[in-house]
Amino acid sequence: MMEYRGYVAAVEFDDSIDVLHGRIVNSGPYPIATFEATDATQLRREFERSVDEYLGWCEEEGVKPSGPH
Repeated sequence: MMEYRGYVAAVEFDDSIDVLHGRIVNSGPYPIATFEATDATQLRREFERSVDEYLGWCEEEGVKPSGPH
């Protein structure tokens, strides 16, 4: 698991294609973001980018973000 700005991501590894898959698990009934990468450093970067983009979109649109639960 990873944490960033209160959001938590679960990570799974698909060994058939050597890819790490992540999804935010504490944002309500549906994940606000999913992401993937081929190594842990890139996965963390994609996770943080996804959270930042989601929060930025919410701010631009005047939408209350699904906060970490």
